[in-house]
Amino acid sequence: MSTKAIFRIAALLIAATAATLASAQDRNLRIDNDTGVTLYRFYSTNSGSTTWGSDVMGSSTLPSGSAMNLNFDNSFGYCEFDFLAVFEDGTEIQHDNVNVCEIGDYHYSE
Repeated sequence: MSTKAIFRIAALLIAATAATLASAQDRNLRIDNDTGVTLYRFYSTNSGSTTWGSDVMGSSTLPSGSAMNLNFDNSFGYCEFDFLAVFEDGTEIQHDNVNVCEIGDYHYSE
């Protein structure tokens, strides 16, 4: 087997391992609201998308001092998401490129 073929096989194995690890990432995230204001709506989308997903809060709200757990598992293996939080007083906070594979808690605070 040629050296070129060995490198090609090694590259394929590395790519397959990386894809397996990406799909096995923990994408569970705890959202903490410590703003003093109730969180009314929470939207997320994979970074780079031009549209927001649906409001994951539904008819629920998240009072200040509370937390909710979200699971960002997806069939595409995305780790980076954009968040849009809408609070009772109308304040909107957008954060882009949040890596849910690397963090377990995300805090909104005063």
